Amino acid sequence: MSGHVLITGANRGLGYELLKVFHANNYVVFPLIRNNTALQRIREEFSERCYPIEGDVGLDSCKKNIELTIKKYTNKIDILINNAGIPGVEYQIDKVNTSEVYDLFNIHCLGIIRTVQATLPFLFNSSNPRIINVSSRLGSLSKMASGEFKDRHFSYSYRIAKAAQNMLSICLHNELNSKGIHVSVIHPGRLKTDSGSSDADMEAFEAAELIFKWIQTLNKENSCQYVQPFFKELKW
Repeated sequence: MSGHVLITGANRGLGYELLKVFHANNYVVFPLIRNNTALQRIREEFSERCYPIEGDVGLDSCKKNIELTIKKYTNKIDILINNAGIPGVEYQIDKVNTSEVYDLFNIHCLGIIRTVQATLPFLFNSSNPRIINVSSRLGSLSKMASGEFKDRHFSYSYRIAKAAQNMLSICLHNELNSKGIHVSVIHPGRLKTDSGSSDADMEAFEAAELIFKWIQTLNKENSCQYVQPFFKELKW
């Protein structure tokens, strides 16, 4: 079991745990990391088969950094995991500010456009290319409309960005599946992280193990899923 994987937001939380599990299973890993201090730490910890890329998915410049680094070591990427994300704050409409909404949309949606554009030529060289977008249960219009999260004080910006990210994923599937690329969306679980919700019940390393195993089952035939791996399918 091996291959080439690029993981965004790989210096902490779920991204770091995904980096660990893929590396432990003999993958060549390209972790995308925003700051040089974290990049050096990752480089020292994973001295083989790990090629950190300094870049911010919120900036167009990350595309060139991704392309140049991958070209140094391979001509293919088998798996792109868009994990990078930031939380929102304001949950009352009279306090919502457009800069926060833009920041989250930029990372969760425009960031995916940037990484897909950068890796697409390398994905086409894979025999089983997969794009996995780490979303959230909060991106589900069905769940939101049902009132399941009423009075939970989840931010406007995060819910809007994740719902938009889900639509982006469906659009990617509609275009790329006929070209052999799998695209799916995951809710990783209610994770016990710094930005986790009050009902968090799963450690990030547990989610990473499940996600890794689930990704091994994917191909172009089962594209366009929205699931918590090995737990349940979510309604869009």
